[in-house]
Amino acid sequence: MLASAALALVVSTGCGLPPLADGPRPFRTGESLGYDLDLLGVVSAGTVELGVERPMSAGKVIPLRARARTLAEVATLRKLTAVALSWVDASTLRPERFRDESDEGGVRRSSDTRLLPPGPEVVIASETGDRKGESRFQRQGEVLDAVSAIYLLRAARLAAGDRLCFDGVGRGRYWRIDATVAEGREPVETPAGKFRTFRVDVVARRADAEAKRHEIHLWFSDDARRLLVAAVADLDIGPARLTLTSVRGAREP
Repeated sequence: MLASAALALVVSTGCGLPPLADGPRPFRTGESLGYDLDLLGVVSAGTVELGVERPMSAGKVIPLRARARTLAEVATLRKLTAVALSWVDASTLRPERFRDESDEGGVRRSSDTRLLPPGPEVVIASETGDRKGESRFQRQGEVLDAVSAIYLLRAARLAAGDRLCFDGVGRGRYWRIDATVAEGREPVETPAGKFRTFRVDVVARRADAEAKRHEIHLWFSDDARRLLVAAVADLDIGPARLTLTSVRGAREP
């Protein structure tokens, strides 16, 4: 009942998730995108990889993967390795489950969020070392995770000025997301090539502490692949930037 009311509110205010574009998806099985990760102004502080795994459940579920690591020689940061998996419905690209695991300076953390069946609450099960916990949040709209959100935006029908609202899950936290598609097109040059892009500006607020907010800017290629070309985020530890460095197994532009 609460979930239905929340979804109805999102629809009535005209702010929710965008529809998917007609035609084939802009990504395919085996696609792998590589990025340089810059943190705190340190060039090449680490790397990130996004990948599309082989479909499961007779093609009904697509696993999406993200891997990240910081370089050992970056003295100002603790060494981090992390992996996140999002299992999305192949027809809607809505996530059914999201799990992430990390090792940060020898401290192991994980979180697991099951989003089916949808209900009034989203439960995030987490572990830090030997400690286990559970957090519950009221669902205010549709829910995406940090990985599925990128792929849904790639596949969505977007126009300048569109406003998007949804709930978000990532690293054991729950967010309220408000995003806007910027006007115009911007050229972006990366090690993977030069791209004509459009930008999506995001404000993410912690559901358990709305004063804690982050601004994120995403640049997608304005072609059939809709690649995530670059991203800039204001994180708790400081500014971070992703820059596309390699494209493997992608569709033709």
